[in-house]
Amino acid sequence: MKSKELSKEEIISLIAEFKSEVNKCLAKIEFYNEKIDELTKMLGKQPEVKTNAAGSKKRKPYPLSIWDKIVLEVIRENGKPTTSHQIYDETVKKAGERGIAMDETKMKSKINQCLVKLSGRRHDLKKVRYGGRGYAYSL
Repeated sequence: MKSKELSKEEIISLIAEFKSEVNKCLAKIEFYNEKIDELTKMLGKQPEVKTNAAGSKKRKPYPLSIWDKIVLEVIRENGKPTTSHQIYDETVKKAGERGIAMDETKMKSKINQCLVKLSGRRHDLKKVRYGGRGYAYSL
């Protein structure tokens, strides 16, 4: 098999794709653990209670807003890591089409809030270094 030189963008895209697959596997593991717990309860046994480091139960994820859904849609449609500038441009277009557009500074602030929420709190997006300056976001 011949080795191929990969560009920086291709490498970033592959890394993001692999991380996405790992996250999918982790989600499946969590799903199956919950099913095992349910089935164990049906048998009458009490499974061990899982808690995080603080000892409290897992929080429900923050709900997605219309803006969050638009940002996720833009990244899905792009199919590769997308810079915040590209996300901003496409989201502004889609917001105009859906009739939820605001003035430029409010929309930029709203989109930045969505990116922080989706990449930080909810972990729906992965933030990857991109071409020298800034970050790109991928699923």
